[in-house]
Amino acid sequence: MVGGIPQSVRNLLRIYRTGSICVIACLGLAVATRAGAATLPAPPPLELTFLSTTDTHGHAVNWDYFANAEYPTGGELGLTRVATVVEDVRAEKGAESVVVLDNGDAIQGTPLAYYYGLGDGAEDVIAGTDTHPMARAFNTIGYDALAVGNHEYNYGLDLLSAYDRQLDAPLLGANVIDVATGLPYHEPYELIERTIDGEKVTIGVIGLVTPGVRVWDRQYVDGVLEFQDMVAAAKDWVPIVDDLADVVVVLAHTGKGTVPDADYAAVDLNEDVVQNIAYQVPGIDVLIAGHSHQDNPGTISTNIAGEQVMTTQPQFWAQSVTEVIVGLVPDPAGGFEVDWSASNLPVAEAHYGRDIVVENAALVDALDAQHTTTIEYVNTPVASSLTELPAATSRYEDTPIIDFINHVQALTVEVALRGTEWEGIPVISQASPFSRTAAFPQGQVTIRDIAGLYIYENTLRGVQLTGAEVRDYLEYSARYFAQVPEGAVFDPATGTNSAYADRPQGVPDYNYDVLSGIDYRIDISQPVGSRIGELTLADGTAVADTDLFIMAANNYRQGGGGAYPAIADAPIVYDELLEIRQLLIEWASAAAVIDPADFFVQNWTLGTSPLAVVPSVDPADPVTPADPVTPGDVIGGTDGTSDGDSAGGIASSTTGGSLAATGATDVGVTGGIAALLLVFGAALWVAARRRTARG
Repeated sequence: MVGGIPQSVRNLLRIYRTGSICVIACLGLAVATRAGAATLPAPPPLELTFLSTTDTHGHAVNWDYFANAEYPTGGELGLTRVATVVEDVRAEKGAESVVVLDNGDAIQGTPLAYYYGLGDGAEDVIAGTDTHPMARAFNTIGYDALAVGNHEYNYGLDLLSAYDRQLDAPLLGANVIDVATGLPYHEPYELIERTIDGEKVTIGVIGLVTPGVRVWDRQYVDGVLEFQDMVAAAKDWVPIVDDLADVVVVLAHTGKGTVPDADYAAVDLNEDVVQNIAYQVPGIDVLIAGHSHQDNPGTISTNIAGEQVMTTQPQFWAQSVTEVIVGLVPDPAGGFEVDWSASNLPVAEAHYGRDIVVENAALVDALDAQHTTTIEYVNTPVASSLTELPAATSRYEDTPIIDFINHVQALTVEVALRGTEWEGIPVISQASPFSRTAAFPQGQVTIRDIAGLYIYENTLRGVQLTGAEVRDYLEYSARYFAQVPEGAVFDPATGTNSAYADRPQGVPDYNYDVLSGIDYRIDISQPVGSRIGELTLADGTAVADTDLFIMAANNYRQGGGGAYPAIADAPIVYDELLEIRQLLIEWASAAAVIDPADFFVQNWTLGTSPLAVVPSVDPADPVTPADPVTPGDVIGGTDGTSDGDSAGGIASSTTGGSLAATGATDVGVTGGIAALLLVFGAALWVAARRRTARG
């Protein structure tokens, strides 16, 4: 059995398909040779429209829960505007000729998604007494199929299963394998039957998700699910679906990628592989990308077999819905295929939220109660701040608001380790400047303010590192900065988010870490790998390579997100699955007053002049400047929504695999046996093609 389809059934389908082609060819020959037969003009192509979204990240409505206001003019977004486009296009073209798809990362990213995913509303969603707001939104719009994204796993498999059950359309993930059964954990594909201008058309949709889930959400999926290479999985499933459908669409929750096809290795489980799927896998007509939060309305490329494929990636946060229009013409098998002739190539267009004036009233009403509940939740006061604490400069200078995060993390781990073998080992902490606009106002601080600072649902872990590993960690973090001449004035506008082979669009803010508990200086006039100096303990003692530390870190970073050295393989000494954002809320609530004097320590600086202290290292094992990471060594992502996409770089893996090859040999038969098999195969064919989208 391959992909849940018995080999015997697949062989019969191929027999039927082969027999059908022969019959049609013979009939065509007879008609063509009739004396005086007139040449009839070809009928016009059937028009099929795909509307797609991706990386909506909980943005069901046009509301910024952190600002407690609608998004400003020119930045309008949300599924309530997507719904308007869908309704208009269906009215214009007929609902039967419009297919609506989503490419994942829907249930994480806003307080609305958090409240019903991990907050107080999650229990009712899991129990089925309330519907997840994103499922409610997709159902109201009438989506036909959705792919699972990596952030769908952030809240555990119970929540994901509840969300899946509540969707009217299938949630697809062909490369996610249930370890217990060896079969796909999600539906691998869906066949959608439509009648367009009186003709029956079958659209096959396959879902794939970036395999980084195995790292980023290891606490939920380790030992339960395996994630196959996306290219290998596409090579397995596209031929199966191509046999059953007239049009093949792949929902691939992955970015464009940087790995050349000649160097591609499935065992690396690369994170971003759209260009590799498009080139290496024949049979795909429309490829919908995501994960990397880029905007690409439409690009046509040519694959290894000389076929063309349309790739589109809608703008994240439901800022756009892309419309792809394809023409369908009869194929030799009696079905239809996409018309790739020069005069009728598929076309793509993006509809942006900023250009959509009216929100869909039905969807606004459907979400109103949950939206109101979320607003009340995020505006709950938790403490009072003695002064304003902004995060705007936290990328390049030590600020109290980042120290607030590190203080709570380090204190939590330190208290938990009392009475254990690790008590007394210095506890340090890492935190990233997730948001440039976050701030605690002077006076009342609400859950909304804390959620605006710590925007991800990460949990806290503690790992043991040596002094040498901490130094390497800081050197890697410092690659975030662009090198400047000695003594130059640092310009934040040009001096951050430096680009590398694995990060061609620049290292994102969420992959730059600030450490507390030790003192250090960053000299960005030096090359990457030689920037950290004056690395000392709080009492001024130089950090030795053999010193031991416990680092408090979020699960994303400890799991390999960002591809930091050592931390993913370091011994874990603390992991109670406590959510960091909730720890911050609880600390602030218990303290009642947020006073920087309780947690702010000026322990690091950024400069462009020579370091005053030469780093203390073992001469026999000096710190080697880090080379830019190359594809195949690590995997890097650009998804900026959990991926602190939330997704980030992850270490390559030599584990995993692909489904077995699915090719079946065409079988030729004659006489009565052929007739019997043809009838039986036809029945199976009809049954298979009647499998339609739910709802």
